[in-house]
Parts: sequence; structure tokens; C-alpha cells
Amino acid sequence: MSFIKPLYLLVFISLLLTCTQTLAQNDSYRYLILFKDKANSPYSLSQPDKFLSTRSIERRKKFKIALQEQDLPVNPEYLINVQKSGAKIVFPLKWINGALIQQKPKDLAKTLSQAGVKGLYYAYPIDSSSSFQILKKKPKLPELAQASITLADSLDYGNSSTQISQLGVNNMHLKGFHGEGVLITLLDEGFLNANNTPYLQKAFTEKRIIATLTTTPGLTDVYSQGSHGTHVLSTIAAYTPGKLIGTAYQAQLALAQTEEGGTEKIVEEVNWLRGAEWADSLGTDILSSSLGYTVFDLKLSNHTYAEMNGKTALSSKAASWAAQRGIICTISAGNEGAAAWKYIASPADADSILAVAAVDKSMLRANFSSWGPSSDGRIKPDVAAMGQSTVIGTYLGTFSTSNGTSFAAPLIAGLVAGTLQANPTKSPWQVMNAIRQSGHQSNNPDNSLGYGVPNFNRIDKLLNPILSTAALEKPKIQIYPNVLSLGEVIHLDRELATEIKVELISNWGAVIHEFVWTNTQQDFYPPPLVSGKYYFRFTDKITQQVIPFYFSN
Repeated sequence: MSFIKPLYLLVFISLLLTCTQTLAQNDSYRYLILFKDKANSPYSLSQPDKFLSTRSIERRKKFKIALQEQDLPVNPEYLINVQKSGAKIVFPLKWINGALIQQKPKDLAKTLSQAGVKGLYYAYPIDSSSSFQILKKKPKLPELAQASITLADSLDYGNSSTQISQLGVNNMHLKGFHGEGVLITLLDEGFLNANNTPYLQKAFTEKRIIATLTTTPGLTDVYSQGSHGTHVLSTIAAYTPGKLIGTAYQAQLALAQTEEGGTEKIVEEVNWLRGAEWADSLGTDILSSSLGYTVFDLKLSNHTYAEMNGKTALSSKAASWAAQRGIICTISAGNEGAAAWKYIASPADADSILAVAAVDKSMLRANFSSWGPSSDGRIKPDVAAMGQSTVIGTYLGTFSTSNGTSFAAPLIAGLVAGTLQANPTKSPWQVMNAIRQSGHQSNNPDNSLGYGVPNFNRIDKLLNPILSTAALEKPKIQIYPNVLSLGEVIHLDRELATEIKVELISNWGAVIHEFVWTNTQQDFYPPPLVSGKYYFRFTDKITQQVIPFYFSN
């Protein structure tokens, strides 16, 4: 595929000699390989039930999302050839047409010479670093008493009331929307002891944890290591009246371990891609992740701020691909606001996702919350939620408070779940747009909190405006040239100088560019586009209209 730039064997050998000379040739490492094509595959776009769940297929049908070659699994014959070369397949990756393999460096050339193998995505073993750290031993956990919880309990949020009411989720719950029937997938470090904590008991006894995934070789379940995911999960799914109630405590959940504790290696971005593909195959409605990537143990892997453009980091590409398939992604903006890095991390830079900043109980920005914009100038973060002194459940079954955009993102995921439940006919892009526009600073978005803290009541009004019996006259707007060529400026013209929001939207619904128009005329150069059909959406306080236009390069 043209958007992947593989690195080939000679490059690999050069970098291997200069950057990883200390690798033991008799030890096995993980490499990300790419395949040449999906030709002669036993899978077909006409039979999606062979590689996607019914729920995933139905989501595509509902929102008119066409299947494409990228959705097809890797050709099994190529995988067999790789295995014959002595490599172990850790997992295949259909969205980049590749596989994560494990092999000794001295045997890698044999794999790269196999028919169908295109090359390496990264020119080095992606689980290597300057120092290898051993995971901390799993702590011995105390026996936890089982709590008796029923739906008849009143919604007493206890100390979690502030993080709930900031988002209007208390009103969402009062209206009967708790996430029922909505599937949320979490990608995180691990969910240590989540299956034994009383505050998550309802989710397990009601069998709403529908699937789990581990990506670390040798790890057999998601509950044996990594407490961060458990703490994140609690903000969505906990149900202990008087202590903590999650934002979508009746939602269905899928839990994926993608982060590898103790080290920071770029293999984790590959794991993130695997988790996103898995989420899509399950039919996920919302993907939430409180992980971010900037620098790694191996400096060769490090990102730069210039790469925070939504198109460079593998995890950012994965988030965009998930969004293209109708999955709403809520991603932590990052906790580098007061550090040298300062800016958002991947995959929060991805387009068409909700990057989430952190605020305190007074809706003021937490000083650690990462700043935008993306390096290509888009407003980031998108929205914000309480990430300072957030009430969470711990892996020991107790309750505490903690700081981080890690907890703001799942709070928003729960809000999204209730919104989808309340608005089953609205598209993911309509929902995301309403969430942004419901933010407390939506009239003046910035690169600190984006559009601000959203609220369910305002979202509900935006998605379900009161209809007047009289037809509303839409403002007359002209766009020219309507067929735009590379390097040309777009001219907008109208009769009245009112405040109107303008959005440039791709053919599959992603908002590419947006601004507020206050004059009668406006000229601007669009961001880089590919040939095809696009739309302008014009929204004022009363009306909304959409006008198509075309770009040709």
C-alpha cells in the first residue's frame, strides 16, 4: 500500500550494526514485517462474515462505510512461508498488511527473502532498548469481600459526583442512558485484578466483559499485571453507590493489554494497532485509550513534535483507520504540559478522534495536561474532562483519587456511550461534532482545552433541535471555484455578515478544517487534499447547510 514506506534489508543491516550491536544473535527479538500484497487470498470483500463479526458488519452497513482491501486479513500463505523460515508469528496485522514476528537476528535474512515479504516497517528489533528491565513481581493481593449491588440502589455518586456532574452524566443517567448495548474497548497496560474487585462485580456477573486480548508474548490473561487499566476501567464501569459510579456502568466492554510495563519500546505502538484492529472486528462503538507515545528507551524510535501531525506515528494511523470505520476514539492528550515535551502525544494527534485534556473540579486546566496544536495546526486537544483529583477504583478494591488525562479520556468515553444510546440514528461524526460544540468554550476553542468540557444536556439539544413549523431560510452562500486544483485559493461569498461556523469535511465524514466566518467574503488555502468529493458545512445559531465541492490534483 502506498502510504507505508517500508525499510529494506540493506537499511536494516546498516542500522543493526550502528544502533543495536549489543544484540545477542542467539536471542529472539520482535520485528514488524510487511507483505507485498493481498493477492490470491482466500478472503473476499463479498464475504465479510469470514473475518468480521456480525456487529462489525452491521456498524458499517448502518453508517454506509464501504469495506476495502485494507480490511482483508493477511494472506495465510504468506504467514506459512514466514513460519517455514523459522520465525514465530506473534500476530498478523491486516491494516498495514504485515505481521509482528519473533526471530533471532542471525536468521532474519531468511524471512525477508520469503515470497510475499516486502520488508521491514522499522529497521531494527522493536522490543530492544539500551537496557532491559524486568517486570516487577505481581503483588500478593488481599482477599476482597464480595459486595451486594443491585440496580435498585439509588445513584449516590459519593465523591465522584463532581466528575460526573461536570459532564452532565448525572442527567444522562436520570434519563435512563447508562451505556446499555454500547460496546467500549479499552487499550491499556493491563487490568490487574479487575476480575476480582467488588466495584466491577456487576460487569462480570452480568457478562458484559465480552472479550479480552493480550499482545505480550507469553502473557495468558489481561488480569495478571498492569494496574493502570484497572484504574481507567473504574471511571467507566465501577458501581459502588456512595463511593464511585462510572459514566457508563451498564456498557459492554472489551479489554486489550497493549502496553508492556517496565520499558518503553516502539513495539507498543504495533500492539496498539493490533488492539484497534481487534476492536473493529468485535464491532466496537467506542475505543478509549489512555496511552501516549513520544520518546522510547531506544532513541532511534523517538518521535518529534513535527511528527505529531496525525499521519506519521503508527498508533496515530491506527486511530485514524479506526475512526474511518465508524469507531469513536477517546484518547488521552498526555501529561507533558509542564514538561520539556509540552505537547500532545500520539495517537492524540490523529484526525477525527477526541483527544481529551484534563481539568480540575473548577473546570480549570490541570497544569500537567498536554498542549496543542497538532504540528500541522489543527486544534488539539478536542475536549476536556476531570483529570485532576479524579475519583478512581484501585486494583486492591479500594477507592482513591489520581491525576492524569488517563482518567479524563475514559470519562468522556462513558459520555459518548450514553449519547450513542440516546441517539441511535446519529452517525459517529454527528455525535463527535455535537460533543465538541457542547464544550463550555466552544465559541472560542484553543489549544489548551480545545472546545472545553462537554455536557450531555447541550449535546442532546444540538443533536435534537426543536423543529419549527415554518421553514427557515438558509443564507445564500457561493463557493468558487467549485472544482479546485492544487495551489488554488477557495473563495466564499454571502450577502450577510453574521457569525457562522465553517467546516471542510471529507467524503467519509471527517472534519478536515474549521473556522468561524464573520465577514461577507472569505478566502483561504485548504490543507493538503487528495482528489475527490468534499463538503462545506455552514452552521449558524438557526440553520445548517451542506454544499459539496470537488478537488482535483
